[in-house]
Amino acid sequence: MSGVEDNLKALNEKLERMMNRLDYLEAILTESRKYPELAQLMGDLKVGAALYGEPLKLIQRLLGVRRYLDKTPESRDEVSRIILNALAMRGPMNISQLTREVAREKGSSSRVTVRKRVRELLEEEAIEKGEGHEYRLRVYEK
Repeated sequence: MSGVEDNLKALNEKLERMMNRLDYLEAILTESRKYPELAQLMGDLKVGAALYGEPLKLIQRLLGVRRYLDKTPESRDEVSRIILNALAMRGPMNISQLTREVAREKGSSSRVTVRKRVRELLEEEAIEKGEGHEYRLRVYEK
């Protein structure tokens, strides 16, 4: 899996460099006001290129979750897996949202169980407390 992660990282770096270059070109064209249609084209190219960035980041987050779950498979239960995958795919969520995700996938869910798993994942630093009452994924950063 390391080769896949390395390839994703390289793709993200190339995409970031390309976005920086497009930003630079757009700034120059906008400032000169000589070719406004080209400045608009650069903006459109940036939007199109950005569309590739989100799927790459999602794959990286899911690979991070997979790596985390594979590291200690005996301690990972289905609820923890669902919580981590939901945070990877949908972004920050609160306990109620996570409980609904677990119920949707398992058929039933308990806020108490979800809260307990969230506490365990917080202690293991797989997730972190975000703004308000939301939790977000952290394992993909390691």
